[in-house]
Amino acid sequence: MTQSVTVGTIKSVTARLAEELAVGEGQVAATVALLDEGATVPFIARYRKEVTGGLDDGQLRTLEERLGYLRELDQRREAVLASIQEQGKLTDELRAALMAAETKARVEDIYLPYKPKRRTKAQIAKEAGLEPLADRLLADPTLVPDEVAGEFLNDDVADAAAALEGARHIIIERASEDAELVGAVREKFWADGSLRTGPWSDEAAKSPAAQKFRDYFEFSEPLENMPSHRVLAVLRGEKEQALSLTFDGGEDELYQAMIAQALGIDMAAK
Repeated sequence: MTQSVTVGTIKSVTARLAEELAVGEGQVAATVALLDEGATVPFIARYRKEVTGGLDDGQLRTLEERLGYLRELDQRREAVLASIQEQGKLTDELRAALMAAETKARVEDIYLPYKPKRRTKAQIAKEAGLEPLADRLLADPTLVPDEVAGEFLNDDVADAAAALEGARHIIIERASEDAELVGAVREKFWADGSLRTGPWSDEAAKSPAAQKFRDYFEFSEPLENMPSHRVLAVLRGEKEQALSLTFDGGEDELYQAMIAQALGIDMAAK
């Protein structure tokens, strides 16, 4: 039987919404009740001002959007807590991290190492005894990989190339399941990255159907500055094969340094 996990130390959705919108919790609670009864934002804005305490259309739309998001966040958080608890791996630190998560992406980052998954290449490599090889290579960048890999050959590992490939899979999985690293890389990408768009092809640029996207045939903008309507427009253009999208996260060396630090690699020792 699945044991229910309570997220009792988290502020209520109405309390969080009141803080975000800088309005009274009573105003939020009254508005949520109206929305749950099926009232629409235009109806509430026009006919229920006395109930909401005068919340305007913009505030109501933000409240409705954030209400749905926060409810989904709490539901997902509870499901993740229950899953990890069933595995017997829920520590106080892990619980605290999940309780503090403010986005669904953060919850998924934390959950990734515990998420049930099919047998991965990294798991196969570990079963073949290659995790110590990965650990040694990470600990000492001065080692000659081909020479060290030769010490790990067995019935499942035919040669040094196979050993190094297995070690690589282990290291990649280790980095991809580091919640702090994944979150930091994502934040940096969105803060420093940009999007460039152009025609899907020369032929596509001349087609009548693509002309509604002509403003994006030579377009570039930092990701953090892009409004949602523009994001939707360029994604629609790509889906209709009118636009090609190129994402640029900035200098690769900066991301490499972040990954190296997370994995404990001394880049200066190379």
